[in-house]
Amino acid sequence: MTVDEAITIAETALNYDRLNKVQELVFRQSWEGRSYKEIAASTEYEYDYIKDAGAKLWKLLSKALEEKVKKDNLKSVLKRYLRRSQVNLQRNLTIEVNLSGANLSGANLSGARLFENLNEADYGQADLDKITSNNETELSNSNKEIDWNGFCFHCDAQVKIAEMLDRTSTLFIPNSQLRLATPEGRQNQEADFLIFHQNKLGMLKIDSESSHQNSTEDEMCGLLIDSGISLIKHYDSTRCSQQPDLVVQEFLEILSQK
Repeated sequence: MTVDEAITIAETALNYDRLNKVQELVFRQSWEGRSYKEIAASTEYEYDYIKDAGAKLWKLLSKALEEKVKKDNLKSVLKRYLRRSQVNLQRNLTIEVNLSGANLSGANLSGARLFENLNEADYGQADLDKITSNNETELSNSNKEIDWNGFCFHCDAQVKIAEMLDRTSTLFIPNSQLRLATPEGRQNQEADFLIFHQNKLGMLKIDSESSHQNSTEDEMCGLLIDSGISLIKHYDSTRCSQQPDLVVQEFLEILSQK
């Protein structure tokens, strides 16, 4: 998990309140393991001011994350928060994009709001730890869906991509429903994967053999890109199943250059 990703999670847990300049400074420097004295020495702020700002920030985060946050346990608390949220992340997720001026390219997701029915958190992400051999994928006979680490996928290609994103510790949201404004009115759009990488948001879509991109799909992609999504890229399901490592590597490289 990068410090930018951590700040995104923290601000979302704080009901989308942005950290102010000093709070972000303390958060970033504390994330890197620096003491209050070191932070003060490298800035124009006094030690007591930095220490007080830190104490107030940890108190705020403790309430939002429902666990006591201190300077030296920030990373572990955020990891536990993400794990608690992971199981419910997929339920009723809607990203509402305002095309009149949304900007999703920054780490703080300005112009977007993530609405979820989560029991314990306002926002979650897939667990950023590298997956281990005990990750189990099982097929449900009742609904023909594939259960993977609490997420429901519809095909092997989705599982393969999710596994590879997990291995690369990439922040992603699978099977997302986006709500956006179009010339014809408000419409929904599905995304196999929303992927956050280097402060940029991309959409990876997996196409079945029978699906074909048409002019309507091209127009929708244009609207999403205009809204601030940096990259929308389609991949064949067969390639995603057989070469997920190359697909993810290519997607992240393209997204990083946007």
